[in-house]
Amino acid sequence: MYIVPNNIIEIWRKLRLNMTESEKKIWNELRNKKLWVKFLRQNPMYVFTENNWLNRFIIPDFYCKEKNLILEIDWNIHNLEEVLELDLEKEKLVNNLWIKVIRIKNEDILNNLYNVLNKIKIYL
Repeated sequence: MYIVPNNIIEIWRKLRLNMTESEKKIWNELRNKKLWVKFLRQNPMYVFTENNWLNRFIIPDFYCKEKNLILEIDWNIHNLEEVLELDLEKEKLVNNLWIKVIRIKNEDILNNLYNVLNKIKIYL
């Protein structure tokens, strides 16, 4: 078990209080085991890095421990090169933990939630 640093706790709180419309919409469909498994919302997760002296935490949008699945909601900022590089780095770290990442576009949730939920159900 790892102690979550204060700066990560602060970020975590801000993320949970300031969910986007698409995050709220999909959370309404994931919460309370509506898809038969438990999802955590924006919960800090420790990931191992090559520099084992460096504690590294990520905060996935949604995480299902039972199925080793992370759902990441991408909006326009994720198209920026530096953000995309960071996303890919985080994805590599969690893939090393045998966790699958499904990236979902913000507009897909807002415009076609049914298809998004089907995609998740297929994985589950």
